[in-house]
Amino acid sequence: MVEKIQKQLQSYKWEATVIVAVSGGVDSVVLLHTLRQQLPDTKLIVAHVNYHLREESDADESFVRDLAEKYHAIFEHTSWSKVSDIGVEKQARDFRYQFFEQLAKKYHTQTVVVAHHADDQAETVLLKLIRGGQLSQLSGMHTKNRQIIRPFLLITKQELIHYAQENNLHWQEDKTNQDATYTPRNYLRQVIIPQLKTINPQTVRHINAFANQIEKQSELITAQVDVYVQNIEHDWQAIPELWQEETIKRYMQLKGIYRFKQTQIFQIIQLLRNNKKPTGVVQLSKNVKFVKSYQQIYLENSTKITNTLQVLPAIMLKLNQWQNFAKSTYLWSDYEPNNDDHYFSFQLKLPTSQIYLRPVKTSDKLALISGHKLLRRLAIDEKLSTFERQNMQVLATSDDVIIAVKIRQHWRISADFVSKQDAKPYWLAWRIEEK
Repeated sequence: MVEKIQKQLQSYKWEATVIVAVSGGVDSVVLLHTLRQQLPDTKLIVAHVNYHLREESDADESFVRDLAEKYHAIFEHTSWSKVSDIGVEKQARDFRYQFFEQLAKKYHTQTVVVAHHADDQAETVLLKLIRGGQLSQLSGMHTKNRQIIRPFLLITKQELIHYAQENNLHWQEDKTNQDATYTPRNYLRQVIIPQLKTINPQTVRHINAFANQIEKQSELITAQVDVYVQNIEHDWQAIPELWQEETIKRYMQLKGIYRFKQTQIFQIIQLLRNNKKPTGVVQLSKNVKFVKSYQQIYLENSTKITNTLQVLPAIMLKLNQWQNFAKSTYLWSDYEPNNDDHYFSFQLKLPTSQIYLRPVKTSDKLALISGHKLLRRLAIDEKLSTFERQNMQVLATSDDVIIAVKIRQHWRISADFVSKQDAKPYWLAWRIEEK
């Protein structure tokens, strides 16, 4: 058993300062003991939370304080005062991990070690299975997740107790752990898992092996999804139907949307597969919606759109002067550009020293050979997404007559301003500013 624990600890690269979560129970006592043996010169920070949920809570705190002194560690503790009868387990967990995060910042370390073991993992997997959720959640807890390290996930509770007994370690017993009615986890621990062990004594190990298989499968799925997600916004139809759901989930996560319902994912898939509906939206939250626009998809945030529109005023361009507009730089010139920048030519009807560059308005029209067309109608014909429509720009005269409109990365010139061979052309060159 000593060798097994040492092997687990040796598989990590430890920082000079390590935070150790110690409740006083056998799991965390063994963790602190083995860490100090394995890392004799490491600065250990013992982190303890007093939840005040039991009469013995203060005694537990005193025990852990003495333990920290014994192992030459710094003792840090906090108290939980916002006790609630609803969702106690989750609230306590959130409070605990916030405390760990604060300590990590205080001591400038990225390593927080907790004593979760194989039995804890089995309980977690069963809880996820019972409550429902994503398949990837059945992989349970990870041995390393950001700052959190769990070196005991392959070691059972009984093995930890055996280690503690062999090394004459003392610990505090939490009586609430024996109460099957205290939390759903306790019911699994005291009733369900013991019953499962009567069917197969290796129940805990088998559940852990199952979780490990799920984790590996999830990693394979994520690797393939990361390939598909790169071009999802511009060509979602290229993604095989079998992979669309997982790719959509990954896409939203990469966009910072982590809270979504399975019913919303179902609505998105239904929208994508509805060939009779080339455009449509699925509301994800008050301000965020998923948008399908022909072959393109994107997430639209109404608050960000409003702010974007407010910072795009019309800009007057002066002849032969580079000027900024949004994220581009433009030059209106009466001579042909001699560099590699994008440019197009047009002919003005009347001499002027200034023209304007601005966002599109709903009333804007473009002259065609066969008449005029509203730019909003042109946007529909070009199958522009809402985002692309908001980024449309027009070049206009001082009388607000449209010279040209920029659609995606190309300019479409009004029929009234097309440069003739026998007329003096004007040029508009543009380049992306270097940031």
